[in-house]
Amino acid sequence: MHDHDDATTAGERWFDYAAAHPHSSMEIGGVAVVAGPAPSTVELHALIDLIRAAHPPLRDRARPRGANAGGSAEPADHLEEITLPAHSGEVALHAAIERVCAQPLTDVTWGMTLLHGHRDNEFALLLRAHHGLLDGMSLIGITLAALREPGLPPRRTPPKPPPSWTTGRVRALVRAVAGLALPAHAIGLGPARVQAPTGPPRRLWVHTPLPRMKAIARAAGTSLNDVYLAALAGALRPGLSDRATGTVRAMVPLNTRRGHTSAALGNFHRGVPVALPCHLPTAAERLAATHLATANIRTGRRDPDADVLFETLPTRWHGRTLARALHPRRTTMVATHVPGPARPLELDGHSISALLPMMFLPAGHHLSVCLGEYAGTAHLALVADPSLPEFDELPTRWLAELDALEAT
Repeated sequence: MHDHDDATTAGERWFDYAAAHPHSSMEIGGVAVVAGPAPSTVELHALIDLIRAAHPPLRDRARPRGANAGGSAEPADHLEEITLPAHSGEVALHAAIERVCAQPLTDVTWGMTLLHGHRDNEFALLLRAHHGLLDGMSLIGITLAALREPGLPPRRTPPKPPPSWTTGRVRALVRAVAGLALPAHAIGLGPARVQAPTGPPRRLWVHTPLPRMKAIARAAGTSLNDVYLAALAGALRPGLSDRATGTVRAMVPLNTRRGHTSAALGNFHRGVPVALPCHLPTAAERLAATHLATANIRTGRRDPDADVLFETLPTRWHGRTLARALHPRRTTMVATHVPGPARPLELDGHSISALLPMMFLPAGHHLSVCLGEYAGTAHLALVADPSLPEFDELPTRWLAELDALEAT
């Protein structure tokens, strides 16, 4: 299931990046909100064993790059339990998630936290892992495996041909090098002269019906991802200074699984830059411009030379190349989209009412976002540096943009 060479090579970029930026957490994850009594430790250990069986690297302890393996971890090493004040509700749950994520994993590269007590007959399981180990699609995959569900249907993409130095490949390499070498002027979202991180990140979630977003996309002749990004551009617009120069540049992770890796676990993503049209005055104009801006995503899905830069560079340079691509002067933010199960899932006979995605925040960035899909609901997850102005207003603004798009 796991293609070691491809996934390990991509994952090492993120381990190198994390080592160079120790004050920024590279953890991604999700929170399953479940109706029912909290499971016992024995039941959670059994669930952890299923997850570890789905992806063998999850059995290992964390270790510095290049060091010898520290041996296998035990299920108990991955588990933490937090009892919240009785009837403290969703606000207390979200605050507890922030506190947990403010303490990065150290001895292991992934962990599970049981949170309960905030509501009668409800608990939450927080799963987080180093991004070098898993990407968002892999998190969904191991979730399905742990619940003994069939995996997500693989995309029908042609197998990747062996690299050969064609004219197109040389041109792609020149474009990739030029994209990193030429000056970039990405607009920062934080206060002037304030460098992130200034403290533990803050997190917010908001949800909306997934059919609603799909209907907007169909009516406009665009994609669901276009609707998501265009609404994000509109949500960011009020917070930008009139004197800001440059472009709000989002790095959009693109799934690179092909052929034999279509259902693989690991990290199989590369970033594609997309300029968000925050400067345009109406929601309809922003959606049309976003559709044009994401053309490189659509063509890149089947471009055999899309990864030529990383395929050409020695592996030891991958982390530095990733750091340059994600530098705040080149990239304003990361905006990812993770499709999920179309129908509700169950854990030991108890309904999972929500799967909330969790995003990492690159070094120096003030905001990252993730759109996750689950059982007909789109969940928008936002993570931001504490210095980001008006962060609490972004979820409401994003929903308001969807309202405006529906009305056009």
